[in-house]
Amino acid sequence: MAPRPTVDKVARRAGLGSVAAQVFAERGVANTSVSDIVRAAGIAQGTFYLYFDSKEEIVLAVAEQMVEALMADIEAAIERTGVDPVAKLLRLRDILSGIDAHQSSVELAEFIHRPENRLLHYRLTENLVPRLLQTVESIVVQGVEEGVFDVPDPRAAAWFILGGLNSAELAGTPATEMPEAIGAATELALRVLGYEENR
Repeated sequence: MAPRPTVDKVARRAGLGSVAAQVFAERGVANTSVSDIVRAAGIAQGTFYLYFDSKEEIVLAVAEQMVEALMADIEAAIERTGVDPVAKLLRLRDILSGIDAHQSSVELAEFIHRPENRLLHYRLTENLVPRLLQTVESIVVQGVEEGVFDVPDPRAAAWFILGGLNSAELAGTPATEMPEAIGAATELALRVLGYEENR
């Protein structure tokens, strides 16, 4: 009897997440059922539950994939040498604003931000925020070293900047209005950092 082929559970889980992302884009998160996902993936319903406990868990997995792609973009932009800190902060603004560029991203964000999905939102942000904090702090440190920013504590400044962005979200700003809110928060952050455009 031939041995059964081994299944790479991590790869299979990621593959189901990719299928779910496509279905969410086509049908919307709220209108997608587990049955829709398994049909698109060509698997049995029971197989789905070997990898995910619920629809909410696969929504979180899709959101985590989006966050990883987002952080890869941010880290690539921020780690470039020869780019001034203001340009990096503005690039960060543009990348964060781009989260909501696609309707499927808007729907996913709105789904995760529903009051009944607070746990999903918390699980997603508990890994994202420390990474963003480190990124923003590195931009502020560079700005202080180059004399572009004037703050005594770069880490506290990074907390302040991220707090402003988070406040826009906590205030219930609709996902479609978040790019404008992020832009306004970034302008305020530059003032707090002591940046003078015509210096």
